Amino acid sequence: MIKTGIFPGSFNPVHIGHLALANYIAEYEGYDEIWFLITPQNPAKGEEDLIPQEMRLEFVEQSIAGYEKFKTCTIEWELPRPVYTVNTLQKLRRTYPDRVFELIIGADNWRSFHRWKDYQIILKNFQVVVYPRKGMDKVNYNHYNVRYCEAPMIEISSSFIRRSLKEGKDIRFFLPNGVYDKLLSENILDNFIKQAAAEAALLAEETVETAFDDNETVFDDNRLKIDIEDMM
Repeated sequence: MIKTGIFPGSFNPVHIGHLALANYIAEYEGYDEIWFLITPQNPAKGEEDLIPQEMRLEFVEQSIAGYEKFKTCTIEWELPRPVYTVNTLQKLRRTYPDRVFELIIGADNWRSFHRWKDYQIILKNFQVVVYPRKGMDKVNYNHYNVRYCEAPMIEISSSFIRRSLKEGKDIRFFLPNGVYDKLLSENILDNFIKQAAAEAALLAEETVETAFDDNETVFDDNRLKIDIEDMM
């Protein structure tokens, strides 16, 4: 059987933290392959920050090229929405009977794992490998199908990458070779910056409206005081 680790995420975009962590787990946890399971676009959510799924796939494939243990997986793109991990793992097992699949998640996700759909089925049928996350040192991993992995703690997030890009920061060395240039050439960086400007304008507008509402409240209070004084 081919030991295969499932590493799920939006990879929005993929960054060096993803690659370094997966590299460590592949080499130190004895995997034949690690599959980057790229979550699909959700049209119902209107996720404006989410890079188109085909482009996220392209970025990952470009980033992992040349390392035989890394593969991409888009099986969730063809599953009914909403997509649940339990359904994904069962589909993978049916589709690839020559592989044994294990789920790789962070300690933050493990902490809330009991809220996942049919989490008991996952734990009964699949090994779960948990890597460390900041502030999660007191989490309980006491389950026969859960294995804690002493991977380096890499605190780089895709949200940090997107926020930095919105602020106009040149963070090319946080991204795999070619991804930063591709973000530039596809105008994704420009879209992030425009979105940041729109968000800032909306925040300013909301601040003005809130201040106006506060002024109206003060005016009403003062008017009420005057009316009562007139009645007296």
